[in-house]
This record gives sequence, C-alpha cells and structure tokens, in this order.
Amino acid sequence: MSGPAPRYTQSRLTRGLIYGVIGYAIGLSTGVAALGSAVSGAVVFGPIGFLIGWLMPGKGSAPESPGVAPAPMAVAHATPDPVESSAAPRSDFARLEDSLNEMVPVAARALCSIWNLQMKLLIVVGLMPFLVRYPWLLFGTAFVLLGVVFPLGIVFTVTGVAAMHYGAEAKGNFLVNLERPTS
Repeated sequence: MSGPAPRYTQSRLTRGLIYGVIGYAIGLSTGVAALGSAVSGAVVFGPIGFLIGWLMPGKGSAPESPGVAPAPMAVAHATPDPVESSAAPRSDFARLEDSLNEMVPVAARALCSIWNLQMKLLIVVGLMPFLVRYPWLLFGTAFVLLGVVFPLGIVFTVTGVAAMHYGAEAKGNFLVNLERPTS
C-alpha cells in the first residue's frame, strides 16, 4: 500500500538539514586528510551538504525549471489541513523555511555566476573543446583541483553542483543562462 510521501520528506529545509549533517560528519572524518583540521572540513562540507539537499527535488515532485512556475497539482481530497489553514498562526519553522526559500536561489545564482566565470576562463585558455568532447574530464578536473589546490577544488565542485541544477550542458559550453525569463 503506497500513499503520499510523508510531509517531512518533502520539505527542502529538512532535506537540506539532513544532508548538511551528513556533510558535517564527512567533513569531520576527512578534514585531517585534506591538510586541515576536522573542524575546517566540517565547516566546508556541512554547508555543501545543505545546499545539495536543498537543491534536490523532493520525492514524488516534478523537476523544477528555474523561472518557470510549477503546474498546479490535482487535489486528492477537499479536507483542509488544520496546520496549513490561514487561521492557524505560522510556526517559526515555516517562517524559517520561507526565508530560506527566498535566499537559497539567490545563493545558487551567485554560485552559477562564479561557474560561468570559470567556464569562460576555460574557453579563453582553450580547454573547452576538450571538455565539450569529453565531459567526464570536467569531473576529473574537480578531483585534480581537490587534490592539488583544495580551496579551488571546493569552489569548483560547489559551483558545479549549482550549475548542474540550472541545466549546464556540454552543447552550451557548460555555461548557465542566468537571464530572467520574460513574461
């Protein structure tokens, strides 16, 4: 018997916090291996995990396209939820989630701007034709940067996750279109 997914698994904030804790644990265990302390590893991987968890689509939800309003969903029943009724005061958790719903896309767009700068640098240097032909080299570049210049590797990886969320593809030189849609 399969019903709708529990509400807590559909919350972006909950997914972000879960992945943030996982990233924090990974950072604690790998911080020393990356020539830093365990705390610095946790400080790096915790927010990365939160951002990845936030950007992941919920179970049973359609993938989102930036700037496109989601299609209305059919209502299975007409019984109002007392927690979500307008008469009930909004909890601090709901207000926090609303605030993050407004802030995370701004951060993701800023990360995509940095990604576009990196990709334009690869175009100028002349490496982009190889990366377009062999996209797995982009993944390899992230690992090389993580191994050789750890802070640049972190920036490259985090901006890459945000860029993939916005649909960066090889046919467009991995550049992200950040123009606002006209309506």
